[in-house]
Parts: sequence; structure tokens; C-alpha cells
Amino acid sequence: MKHINKMVGAGVLALALTVTGCSAGGGGGNKATVDSSKGASDTAALPTTAWTVADYADVKDGGTLTLAIDQLPDNWNTLQVDGNVTAGAEIMDPTLGGPVRTTIDGGWEVNPDYATEVKLTSEDPQVVDVKLNPKAVWEDGTPITYKDYAATFKANDGSNADYQIVGDNVFKDIESVTKGDTDFDFKITFKNKNADWSSILGSSTASRATAAVLPEAVAADVTAFNEGYKSKPLPSSGPFKVSNVDTAGQVVTLTPNDKWWGEKPKLEKIIMKVVSRDGLAQAYANKELDAFRIGTNKNNYDTAKKRTDGTVQQSGGLTWNHVTLNGSKGPLADVKVRQAVARAIDRDTISASRLSPIGAPVSSQNSYIYMPGQKGYADNATSVIGYDTAKSEELLKEAGYTKAADGTYEKDGAKLELTYTLDANNPVSEQIFKQIQANLKVVGITLKNETVPEDKFFSDYVLKSNFDMTGFAWSGTPYPVASTESIFYPADAGQNFTGITDDKLGDLWAAANAELDPEKRIALANEIDKAIFAYTPVIPLTPTPNTFGVTNGLVNYGAAQFQSVDWTAVGFKS
Repeated sequence: MKHINKMVGAGVLALALTVTGCSAGGGGGNKATVDSSKGASDTAALPTTAWTVADYADVKDGGTLTLAIDQLPDNWNTLQVDGNVTAGAEIMDPTLGGPVRTTIDGGWEVNPDYATEVKLTSEDPQVVDVKLNPKAVWEDGTPITYKDYAATFKANDGSNADYQIVGDNVFKDIESVTKGDTDFDFKITFKNKNADWSSILGSSTASRATAAVLPEAVAADVTAFNEGYKSKPLPSSGPFKVSNVDTAGQVVTLTPNDKWWGEKPKLEKIIMKVVSRDGLAQAYANKELDAFRIGTNKNNYDTAKKRTDGTVQQSGGLTWNHVTLNGSKGPLADVKVRQAVARAIDRDTISASRLSPIGAPVSSQNSYIYMPGQKGYADNATSVIGYDTAKSEELLKEAGYTKAADGTYEKDGAKLELTYTLDANNPVSEQIFKQIQANLKVVGITLKNETVPEDKFFSDYVLKSNFDMTGFAWSGTPYPVASTESIFYPADAGQNFTGITDDKLGDLWAAANAELDPEKRIALANEIDKAIFAYTPVIPLTPTPNTFGVTNGLVNYGAAQFQSVDWTAVGFKS
């Protein structure tokens, strides 16, 4: 299944939904004093990080890392809505960084390559002081200053609708950015409290990356922000830079950034090449790839296990498969029909079919906000959309449908027929569609498929809400409350492809985002979760662990739930 980033401030598929870690540099730094998402649950069945860890000194110099991507980005600016896809984040991750990075437990720490201090200095009003590392520069050698951050925050705060942002979460709560004693010190003052404030400073995970900062010239120019990077990468602010884009061969080459001021990257080169989903496992088996994301595909898993010089890694994940419903038109505009569809789908069986073959713990995703094993997770789904075919048919009747002689439901002489849009050459999407189709047939709903080119699936269908039903995977962040907002609220948010919302969510999210007490925030988040299930715009299916096939000897890269990838230390064991 395809992934899209969840952006908090701007994605998988906020910071809102993609897939990889963003951040580079050495360790150390100050822990967050306020971070409601910090700390994975002790009951998680899988480790949060499963990759092979090696000290920087134990990684050999040189070598090429070859990885697969789904597509070349539609936009290389990961803060622009068309750039909010997994492939773009995976490519750009080694070129990005920011003042904070995510730790193994889902908390955050200061990234010393980008800042010497990031500190919450006042809670009322909320004020954050940032001291940048004056050695940090753009790819052309220009210093990265407070002006770049101020312009980036402004571009994403939603005040100018011409900016095609992924979401304005956190950014919209900023009152001002003021210069300190130098261009490398600044103060962020918030007009509304926001507990996820650190998310806009570059905190990222092994499954998601977005630009923490854009050059002022880009962020301050609407045209440059929206269109300037449709065919070229953003300037690097990390240890690697994109040195070549072969559009014909669908290959991106990254090499060390000669302006990088931190520890020298161990790898000589990173190759990212487009490989079709159905060709991934064989490419890995043929040793054309050093690592690949297995997902929940049994063939991928079995093939990866057979590679004698490789291993399978599995950690907890932040990704969940789902069915998104377009509630803005047709039969699905009726909440009773949406819930009838949801009640008809045997989510537990779908989850078992996805997870059992890859040796993962079986569970369905029963929250829109938290992942199983994450602090705050509660089952708010079963009471509203739990599998119940009798209830499904009851809801259809309440919506004015009657059962015809052939067992199908109809209204005003029209059969209840829906269309499911899926991307070509995606066996996981195909299997899920067939399971849902069979489920809906039992309750008298006809589901047809519309298979579209995989490189047009997001740009022409998902992002334009050009579907009745569709499915992909949201890939989240350690900031699950704020990062989820733009998927559901407001109706025209950059990631809300359902076309609908519940207006009370605005006040609920404002309260949750402003709540600095972790336990109270969890309670508010679950109120939000229940409110979303009440109108059922999305049917969550399966929480997906991070499962990777990894070549023996590759270190500091692979399966991890939260931890940022340190691209200077990725490489092969000496």
C-alpha cells in the first residue's frame, strides 16, 4: 500500500503523513521539558528501534547505499502539499536537518549540528528560545539564520491562502519570531499555547521527514514555495546533497555535501531508484538493493527471509492502512451509509491477513490519533464501526435504502454502488480492495474498482479528492495530536481528502494543542478521536509495523518507530 506523510506544520501521506528520518549529526542535547508524546508504552510488543547500532568510529569509510523509492517527487518541497509523499521524504531526508531530532523513545533532543539550545522559557505566554549553530550553512555556503526560520513559519501559518501548504498546525499559533543578540538567536512567542511546538524545529523520525526550514528567499515567495521545486531539489541543509536526478532512468544520486560542517558522512554515495512495488522483493533478492521496506506483503517477507546475506528487522510503526471515504458527494454524504460501510468490513480479518504472514502481532487500528503501544491509545472504534453485518443493514434501512430481490440495496430506483480507486501494481491495495468488496457484497452494497496509474494515484486522485473510496497508508510522527488535525479539520485542510468535518473539532483541537499537561492532553485527544468516529470519514484498518529486509553489515539504518536517522553514521560495519 502507498504511504503519504502526515505533516504537523505543513505529512506520509505533518509535520503531517511520509516515511524516513530527517536529521543528521552527533548526539547529546537537552531533553524536552514539556512533550506529551514522549515515551513509548512499555507494553509495545515490538522494539521501537530494531536496526543494528554501531558507533561512528566502527563504521567504515566509503561505500554506496542503494535504496528503492515509489516515484520521483511531484514537488521536492516537502512542506508543499504535492511534496507530502513518502518518496520525497525518503529522498530528501539525508539533505535535511533542524534544531531538534527524535529519540528512540519518541521524545526529542537538541541536535547540536543545528542548535546549541532549544528551550521552553515561559509557559504563559508560551515562549521558546532557540540558539542556532552559527556553523550551519546552506548548500551554497550561506549561513542559516533566524530569517530563514521566521519566513518558513510565516509561509506555513495559513495567513496567506496562496501558499499550498500541507497544514498550519503549530505554525498558526505563533505570534512572532524576534531576533536575539545575533542572527543566530531568536525567540518564538505563541499567541496560543501548543504542546507540539518542537515539531516545527525539525524533529523527525525514521519514517518521516520534512524540511524544518527553507531559505528565506523560497519561503517568502509564494511562487518559489509552490512551484520553484517541482523539478529540482531544495538546497541541502544536511550532510548529503542531491547531485544528480536521472528522470529517464528514475534514479536519484546523493553525495556528501561539501559545505557540511558536522562529522563527515561515512557513505560515499546514496542511490535512490524507482522500483515498482511488485518488483521490490526480487530487486532485494538480486542484491540490487541494500535494504527495502517489506510492508505487509507476504511475498516480500518470504523473499527477504531467503536472502542468505541479509536479515529481517521489525519494529513498532507509525503507519496505518485505512479506507478514506469521500463524504462530500453521493451516497457517502450520509453518515449512516458511511457507518454501514464501516460496519460491513471485517477489519480484524483484514489485519490478520496482513500481519500474520509477516510474523507481526495481530491487531486492528482502533484510533485515529495514537498507535497501538503508544501512550494514550484507546479503542474508540469498536463501539461505532465494529464488524456487525446486521447493524450495517439496519443503518442502510435508516438511511432510506430498501433491499431488492437480488439482495442489493437501492434508493429511489438506484442501486447502492460505490467505486474504490486504487493504484496499479500494488498487490496489497489489490488484496484489501477484494476483501472489502466481498465484505460489502454480503450486506448488499456493490463495490467496483477503478485502477489508476501508480504515478498519478496521489496527484490526480487522492490529492484532488477524485474518488468515492480509496486506500493508502498514513505515516505519522511522535506528535500524533497536532499532526492528525489537518487530516480531519477543517474540511478544506491540505490533507483532508474526505471533504467533510465536524465544526466542533476546531475548538477541541485548539484545547488539546494548548494543553501542556500530558495526561489531560491524552484525555482531550480521545475526545477528538470519539468525535471523528461519530461521523466516520475514514475507516482505520491495520497498524503496520516497520518491517525491513536489510543486508548484513548495514548499520544505523533500517526498522525504527521513532528514532531519527543519523545519516553521517549510516554505512557498513568495518
